[in-house]
Amino acid sequence: MEARQEPTFERLPTASTTTDGPMGTQLAGAFFGEPLPWQQHVLDVLLARDARDKYAFHAAALSVPRQNGKSWDARSRCFYGIVAEGEKILYTCQHGDTADEMFRDLSNVFEDEDNAELHAMLRAVRKTNGQQAIYLENGGYIRFTTRTNSLARGRSYDVIVYDEAQELTAAQQAASLPTISASSKHNTQVIYLGTPPNPECPGTVFVTMHDQAHGEKVPSFAWMEWAVTEIGDVSDRSRWYETNPSLGTLIDETAIEGELSMSAEDFARERLGWWTPSRTSQAAIPRDLWKKAEIKAIAGLYRKKTVLAVKFTTDGSAYALAGAKMNAKGEVATELVELGTTAGGTKSLAEALYARRGKAACVLVDGLNGAGTLCEQLDALECPRGFVVRPNAGNVITAATGLVDGLKDGTVKHTRQSALDASALYATVRPIGHSGGWGFGSDGMHQSEPVEACALAVWAVRTTRRNPARKQRML
Repeated sequence: MEARQEPTFERLPTASTTTDGPMGTQLAGAFFGEPLPWQQHVLDVLLARDARDKYAFHAAALSVPRQNGKSWDARSRCFYGIVAEGEKILYTCQHGDTADEMFRDLSNVFEDEDNAELHAMLRAVRKTNGQQAIYLENGGYIRFTTRTNSLARGRSYDVIVYDEAQELTAAQQAASLPTISASSKHNTQVIYLGTPPNPECPGTVFVTMHDQAHGEKVPSFAWMEWAVTEIGDVSDRSRWYETNPSLGTLIDETAIEGELSMSAEDFARERLGWWTPSRTSQAAIPRDLWKKAEIKAIAGLYRKKTVLAVKFTTDGSAYALAGAKMNAKGEVATELVELGTTAGGTKSLAEALYARRGKAACVLVDGLNGAGTLCEQLDALECPRGFVVRPNAGNVITAATGLVDGLKDGTVKHTRQSALDASALYATVRPIGHSGGWGFGSDGMHQSEPVEACALAVWAVRTTRRNPARKQRML
């Protein structure tokens, strides 16, 4: 069998008849090796030109299973850019080892005095970790760095390469993407190179691009991928050759056989390029559904039961406090009570929750940071047994789906609040675990904590059996 050299799926926003790909290969081939046909195809797309002799695709993305050699295209594209075009390039990745390897591969060819012409072009090489860069006499340079939420602010580039793009977050993209807007060449390009992310991966940008590429509307970027559309039979070798274009050259069957010890889902993702069915590019809660469930007020209409829920942000610096009430029919209404910070600690929050112990059936407390401290403070206040509840991952999944289902069947309502509306309408789906479970996530610009707190409150008011009006006997 021969490995497939054409993408299993490709979508290009416009047609292009010319490309600098062959020129890029001629420049890079002597130093990085001759490309396989699929690598040449990718470089042809990256260096395609339009009628104005500008890059035909100002954004382009490649998804291919690991170890197939996509780094050849990254090196060759960067090499061509700084040598032939004098471009200013920002190469970013998620892990330092990847940046170090790319820097070493490119800097070596310029520092080698046997490469007389290239060595003569070299102005300087900066080897300080985190600030590695290559500067050429023609004005071209390339900087190598790992990504942060403040990456490259204040600098200007012509090209950005996002390697390990599956881990690129919206905040990291927002910190770096504007740096090409001031390019003096007016011929910019952004390149995304990655693999399908696993459910725990924090990145959302690459997933969104994948979903858009496979959507009905033609995207504004070029997309190339080698992937199966379903997990299927992972031991079928023909599928290995279909999705690994370098199988038989850079990868051999024996290596893949050793990977069959992974779960079928993980093998399909890592080796067959399979993308987990995702809704992250869609709203978790349809806008019309949320608007239809809006009510003016809760007071007086829902009296049977009351609960509270606190959801901390990931870093524990802030929280959302929500409440939910139930009426005699079992219908529920929820609202955002407070958005607060933990700059002054959580003692005052604990005391406020403790003061509600006679009216609220329980209070849920959730979050990796902050929740533990708040629960300890509530315990120190000697809250009634069963008043403080820590939800587990299964509860979070049930709460998210339960809120959406309640909105659909009309048993869940909410008051109109700008912070809660923004949180609900821009919430994305955050995969939880490996079984298709999900919870609410952020789109990178809006808080998800308000709607997460409301979902937990709705779940709790439906499930708690504690009656705050009943006096508990001391044993």
